[in-house]
Amino acid sequence: MSIDVTGAYVYFVIPIFGGIPISQTTVSSLIVTIILCTLFIVLGRGLTKRPGKCQVLVEKGVTMMTNLTASAMGAHNVHWTPFMGCLFLCSICGSYIGLTGFLRSATADLNCTAVWALMVSFIIWFNNIKNDGIGKFLKNYVNPMNLISDLAQPLSMSFRHFSNISVGIIISTIMYAALTLASTIIIELVASAGWLTGGALIVAGLLMLLLLALPAKKRKKKWLSKTVISGVTLVVGLFGLLQSLNILSDIPVFTYGIPAVMSLYFDFFSGFIQALVFTLLSMVYIGNSLPGPETGSEVSVSKSN
Repeated sequence: MSIDVTGAYVYFVIPIFGGIPISQTTVSSLIVTIILCTLFIVLGRGLTKRPGKCQVLVEKGVTMMTNLTASAMGAHNVHWTPFMGCLFLCSICGSYIGLTGFLRSATADLNCTAVWALMVSFIIWFNNIKNDGIGKFLKNYVNPMNLISDLAQPLSMSFRHFSNISVGIIISTIMYAALTLASTIIIELVASAGWLTGGALIVAGLLMLLLLALPAKKRKKKWLSKTVISGVTLVVGLFGLLQSLNILSDIPVFTYGIPAVMSLYFDFFSGFIQALVFTLLSMVYIGNSLPGPETGSEVSVSKSN
């Protein structure tokens, strides 16, 4: 994911309608749209009654999304599956596109998540007006709490998605800077102590790794932490030795590997969870504005009783 925390950079401005800025978010969203449209066209071609592996996976994904929509919104709203599936894919791909290193995550921009949240709110308001009429819809806002609730809904949805993705970028940036500084200080200390210190650390790291390679019965507990310590000792000694001999210098070795482990959560897991939560909330909110026919029959029965 991109580690830029200054906001989306504006490439240029189209001089119409007062100026339309084309930012990193605009480019990322456009690329995600092109990729998804191309993917849908390719996967939708040549469908057969005896599907291959690719078609089976696609059908499994469509079935899972259909079942999720039906359980969250009711069977009568299952036709909303394409919209919810598109919303989920746009969200998760908009987050993952930052992993390219040269594109910024679209969901790290509040403008992107706010548009999605407002779109969901407009659908809800349209359904409420369609079901109850404009008069009853406006009458609900006589109570200020209803107005606050309707305004808080898109705000909470957009800020929740945006903040989780952007906070992941900020934490990754701070961690990357801290690891770079720690690497520079530690390697410099080892190098300034002379090549013998680097050589001693290399030998110590190799000995610890050899001890860990003993048969399982002779191996002591906490082997994972000891493996990490021996590996760090070996790496620090090696790069300290190289720097003391003026072969290599100013290499932030601690920034290799550790940020990748953090990326598993902040980029992959968090991006998936936020896309799923945003989609589920959209299902629940829109589903509440579209009650099924069974609701009406239950109300009529209760009134007759």
